[in-house]
Amino acid sequence: MDTEAGWVEEARGGSAEAFSRLVRLHHAPIRAYLGRYVRDRETADDLAQETFLSAFRSLPTWRGDAPLRMWLLGIARNRALTHLRDEERRRAHVAESLDAIVASLLTRRIENDVPAAHERKLAALRSCLETLPPAGAGLVDEFYFQGRSAVEMAQESGRKESAVWMALMRARLALRLCVEGKLATEATR
Repeated sequence: MDTEAGWVEEARGGSAEAFSRLVRLHHAPIRAYLGRYVRDRETADDLAQETFLSAFRSLPTWRGDAPLRMWLLGIARNRALTHLRDEERRRAHVAESLDAIVASLLTRRIENDVPAAHERKLAALRSCLETLPPAGAGLVDEFYFQGRSAVEMAQESGRKESAVWMALMRARLALRLCVEGKLATEATR
């Protein structure tokens, strides 16, 4: 069985390999979702791992009422909320702490977020990535998906680091305008 549904059934039966395939399939979107609320890369990675661990434990009872990714996003949302609330409590003793205020604002933001809206944004982003020129798409892939630094990319390509940063900025701007346009068009339907 080489489909997501097949992997789910195999994972429900205890196959760690099938669950690993599901993690590889959904890790990037779950990590990106968490990264919107938890700016610390290591914390977002930890929360993503907790999300998949919780999903693995709960998979036998998952009814399949929603797509797997939506279910995973719901688990990730709950993990992020718990983390942000804990952060808010830890920092509450410092009156008017900027960190506490930011944690409070992020908690409210994620409480009001709907995973389906996030999925629409991801779909728009995927579509917009395909419209980037190959050079810009390559830079975005290396920097955001492969985790390479601008310094590494500049050294490898023989370009100045500032040129890599400028190209990334242009690609981000093009992506932002494209995504906003797609979402605005979708909202008027």
